[in-house]
Amino acid sequence: MGAIGEWRRGPVIGRGATATVSIATDRRTGGVFAVKSVDVARAGALRREQGMLSALASPFVVPCVGSGVSAAVDGSGGACYDLFLEYAPGGSLADEIKRCGGRCEEPLIRSRVGDVLRGLAYVHAAGIAHCDVKGRNVLVGADGRAMLADFGCARWMAAEDCNAGGVTIRGTPMFLAPEAARGEAQGTAADIWALGCTVIEMATGGAPWPRFADPVAALHHVAHSVDVPESPAWFSAEGKDFLARCLIRDPAKRWTAEQLLEHPFVASAASDSTSKAVQIEQRVSPKSILDQCLWESTSTDSDATVALAPADRLRALSAGASVAPDWTWSMDDWIAVCGGRADDHDTTPSPQPDTTTSFFRGDEASSDLVFPGGGETERGAVAVAATVPLMAKSSEITGVERSIESRVASGSG
Repeated sequence: MGAIGEWRRGPVIGRGATATVSIATDRRTGGVFAVKSVDVARAGALRREQGMLSALASPFVVPCVGSGVSAAVDGSGGACYDLFLEYAPGGSLADEIKRCGGRCEEPLIRSRVGDVLRGLAYVHAAGIAHCDVKGRNVLVGADGRAMLADFGCARWMAAEDCNAGGVTIRGTPMFLAPEAARGEAQGTAADIWALGCTVIEMATGGAPWPRFADPVAALHHVAHSVDVPESPAWFSAEGKDFLARCLIRDPAKRWTAEQLLEHPFVASAASDSTSKAVQIEQRVSPKSILDQCLWESTSTDSDATVALAPADRLRALSAGASVAPDWTWSMDDWIAVCGGRADDHDTTPSPQPDTTTSFFRGDEASSDLVFPGGGETERGAVAVAATVPLMAKSSEITGVERSIESRVASGSG
């Protein structure tokens, strides 16, 4: 995608503690991208993120395609700082877990973890620690490639002293490494611990410390106990050994991203994009009522993916929603933006912020913890678009049943 000129802001697809993520389109080329926006007076962290992403160029890191300033979407007359990012139609790993019915199978986990490790190896070599690796901060591109996203908590290791200016805790409590939870150095080794926690998240659909509902209690336990998160009981021996290399309490003994890329758990995974696309295709809803074959399992292999019932698929796609989802997209929802001006259209109602995880981010100038909140969520619309045919299919079946009942009742055959 080239430089962004005149563009339209579309529906909100994610909201964090400070920033909002929306779908947007380039009015000149029709290209779709994501725009992460924050009030210009509070844009310091987003400008810092833009500076980091502009220095990176890896297929396993979400690309930054520009930045700019536009009118505030709430009509207040203020201004927003906008960060333009490549749109990932596959959504986040957290969305993928829901599409998989609450748990990913091991072959898919191996593939996704391999991509995340390649992204981590790249950013670590560039002197950057991500500091908030988790399912919601890994996005899936159109080709099935997983990419690191949301560098709002990231730090330049060479330029920043981890202990300068007091204690700064960055990231999500449930995913923090012991040394980070204690307010000590939070470097590249902490990203590896968080990756291990993300593997557990993909394998179980839950937090790595499920017995702690209170993030502060979890933080204290991680910091001062000798425990590590438990590996999923159903995991292979290779998977459990991989987690054991990630979840070592001593950061000096934790494997690096480069070392983990050589581990059999990742090295044996298929590396071609075709196999990754197949993994995604097995889990998404059909594109029309004629795609009946996608609902049926024709394999007799006990390890094959079992297709969910249509009703279960719909529940998985709308999991976590407090109200019934509205699948309607209208062109009235789009706002034209050009040269810092926005058309006077009604803005799209914002969804409720995700409260499944708490987000701890230390203020750069003090040791205070600020909570709760959440990392910015960038979700794809593939699941939404694919669900519409499911509802149409159900209504058609109901119509056929009523027609049959009417004909039987009238004795017409």
